[in-house]
Amino acid sequence: MPGELADQVLATWRRHNEILLYLLDAIPSQGLSAVPTGSRGRDVARQFSHLARARIGWVHYHLTGRKPKLPRLEKGKRPTKAQLKKLLRESGAGVDKFLQQGLRGEVRPRLFGKQVVRWMGYLAAHESHHRGQILVALKQAGMRLPDEVSVQGVWGKWIYGR
Repeated sequence: MPGELADQVLATWRRHNEILLYLLDAIPSQGLSAVPTGSRGRDVARQFSHLARARIGWVHYHLTGRKPKLPRLEKGKRPTKAQLKKLLRESGAGVDKFLQQGLRGEVRPRLFGKQVVRWMGYLAAHESHHRGQILVALKQAGMRLPDEVSVQGVWGKWIYGR
């Protein structure tokens, strides 16, 4: 893939990850326990954890062809904001590395038509779905985030941010 286009693809992934981390930072600690009405029980903290685990799982699968054995969260124990930030930064860096290798033609996803950009699109769509669930859970729990975060931060960073 030509260098400028590859740079744009990587910048898109990095912006997506930055927005997710921005959202996590903006959520008050008590908001981590919010659960969307009618959900299967995954609270906000576990939504973020799920995203990191899915990233790690996909990268591992693409590289090895095997499903990873990831440690489960302890029952009743919610990950802290600091733990979630660390997981999202590390898993985001893992995706970034895989994307770089894929864009250079060194690796390929095992599915997704073996197309690394298509896989990245899937990840962004999956994570955006959960980001929406997170925002709904907060709103339903009476912890609606200010527009500065939920509109300008989550959406405006795509349009105006550098």
